[in-house]
Amino acid sequence: MSITLTDPALPKVKIRIANDKCKTPMVCPSPCYKLCPQGVFIVAANPMKVAKKWTPVSNETPGDYMLVAPMIPKCVGCMICVEKCPMGALKIKIKPPKEEPEPEKSD
Repeated sequence: MSITLTDPALPKVKIRIANDKCKTPMVCPSPCYKLCPQGVFIVAANPMKVAKKWTPVSNETPGDYMLVAPMIPKCVGCMICVEKCPMGALKIKIKPPKEEPEPEKSD
C-alpha cells in the first residue's frame, strides 16, 4: 500500500536522477524501482532512442532504458533509494514546509 502526501503542511520532495550514471536500470543489482516502498520510480524506454523510427531496445544496452520518477508526490523521504543506488545516481532534497505564524489572539 502506498500513500500520496499532498498536504501543504508537509515537506516538499525533489528527486534528481542522473541518467548518465544510471545507464542500465533494468539490470541494476540494487534497483530502486523495486526497493522503493512507495513505488515512486519506473523504468521506461528512452524516448530519444525510439522517437525517430522504431529501434529495438535491450535491457543491457546503456541508454536504451531510463529511470524516471513519475510518482514524486508519493515519496516520503525514506532515502532507501539513495542509500542502495550503487551508481550514486539519485539525489533527494527535502524542503521543510513554511511555518505560518500563529494567528494573533484578540482579548
